[in-house]
Amino acid sequence: MAEAKDPWLDDIKAKRQDALEAFVRAHTAPLVRYLAGMVRNRADAEELAQETFLRFATSLDSFRGDCSTRSFLFRIGHNLALNHLASATVQREILTGEVPEGRNPGRSPDSDTLEEERNIRLRRVLKTLPTQQRSVVILRTWLDLSFREIAEVLSLAEGTVKAHYFFGLRNLRKTLEVSCDA
Repeated sequence: MAEAKDPWLDDIKAKRQDALEAFVRAHTAPLVRYLAGMVRNRADAEELAQETFLRFATSLDSFRGDCSTRSFLFRIGHNLALNHLASATVQREILTGEVPEGRNPGRSPDSDTLEEERNIRLRRVLKTLPTQQRSVVILRTWLDLSFREIAEVLSLAEGTVKAHYFFGLRNLRKTLEVSCDA
C-alpha cells in the first residue's frame, strides 16, 4: 500500500510563506504541549517551540522527506528538549519540584482546583518514568501520534516504542495506585 503524501512538504519546500505559517499554526499547540510535558515548564516549552520552528525552517533544504514533516518537527523539538534537560540549572529546578501551570479562565475555581491537583499529581508521577517512556506516553496519549510517528520522532524501532508505551502506562498505573492507597 502506498503511503499518503505529506500535505505540507511540497508547499513548504517551495518556500510558500502561507504554507509555512499554516504549518506553524497547526503544530504550535501540540508541540508546546509535548515540550511542556518533557521540560515541565510552559515558558521554556514555548521558547523551545520557537527554536524548533526556526531549526525546522532552516533545515528544510536538507530534509529528504523520509518521514512526515510533523515527525521531523517533533524530532527537532525532542532533541532540543533533551539538550535543555541536560543543562545543570534546569536539573536544579526540576529537583525543587516546581510545577508551573496557568489557570483555565472558563472553569469554576473549585473544578479548576481539582483539575490542577490532578494535573500536578500526574506530572509528578510522569517525572518518575524514564525519559523514553515519558516521551512515548506523552506523544501517544496527549498528542495522538501513531506508534510509527513516535518511532520516527525518537529514532526507535516501532516495537521498541510500543514496549516503552506499555511499560510506561504500567508504571504510571502502579505509581498512581500506590499513591491513592497512601
